[in-house]
Amino acid sequence: MEKKKLYPENSNGKNKINRRIFLTSIGNTATGIVLLGSFGVTLEYLSPNVLLEIPKIFKVGPVNSIQPNSIIYEPEQRTFVIRDEQGYFYALSAVCTHLGCTTKWNDSGAAGNPNAVISCPCHGSLFNKRGEVIQGPAIRALDKYRIQLEEDKLVINTAEKVSEDEMILKV
Repeated sequence: MEKKKLYPENSNGKNKINRRIFLTSIGNTATGIVLLGSFGVTLEYLSPNVLLEIPKIFKVGPVNSIQPNSIIYEPEQRTFVIRDEQGYFYALSAVCTHLGCTTKWNDSGAAGNPNAVISCPCHGSLFNKRGEVIQGPAIRALDKYRIQLEEDKLVINTAEKVSEDEMILKV
């Protein structure tokens, strides 16, 4: 019995593809693409979805290396750690209380205020060095965080907001 050729020859002796072979090839290719796509989606579904959370407690220091009247900005935690003229420490959130923008520290002041201020570059809110509102649209002060001394390093807990009286660490 003679074997049937996959691609029959035409009168020139060259192979030709008929409609059935062409449509079968297109169908098999489409099925392969769908199977590969579903395999990829299945792998993505089976892999764990992990949300990496920024630690709520972090350390800054050593204390002796932080000069009086200086500001340290921790961008990952969006926090300002401030040492005032008397040598006291406190920590403020760098998140504007208006719409949650990240604020910036301006040594030279801003918007006609000659003193150093914390300003929101998006909407124009201004806060003083203690985080109190100088100019709106923000209507409340920046959040103040618990700060403690541990082995010559400052430990800031951004999960624990404190009042004005509790925010200062005297060293």
